[in-house]
Amino acid sequence: FGVSGGVYAPAGTDLDSDNAKTGFVGLVSGGYMFNPFFGLQTDLGYFETSGNDLKVSAIPLAFSLKLAVPIAFVEPYVLGGGGVYFSKLKRDEFSDASSTDFGAHAAGGVNFIFGKFQVGAEARYIWLQASDIDDLTIEGFQVMGSLGMRF
Repeated sequence: FGVSGGVYAPAGTDLDSDNAKTGFVGLVSGGYMFNPFFGLQTDLGYFETSGNDLKVSAIPLAFSLKLAVPIAFVEPYVLGGGGVYFSKLKRDEFSDASSTDFGAHAAGGVNFIFGKFQVGAEARYIWLQASDIDDLTIEGFQVMGSLGMRF
């Protein structure tokens, strides 16, 4: 079980024209390692960015396969998967749009394990096209720090 927080940096050219800035990302994660090297993870979270009269936000419910290489108390890992993203666009006070779409992600990170506790960092890239919001490309980088507990 863990919580992560950090920055979301949009990479889609659709958001460049609106001068979208680096925003916030937060995730709550749970997972199960079948052995020290392979596991599954699920994430529920929120991320957003804003720019010129624009605010884009999304709530992801994502699932991942995780491959880890534990070395003493250090655990580097990669993960990949996808999920459902509930996205919302607000252009001004009178214009709202929302979309529910599948998105994919890939990530790499490292956890430092201290007994049952872990501290880590992760860099993730998401590929997301909001089909009901003029095919708005919301893809980008997420860089997060994390705190967790192992059972």
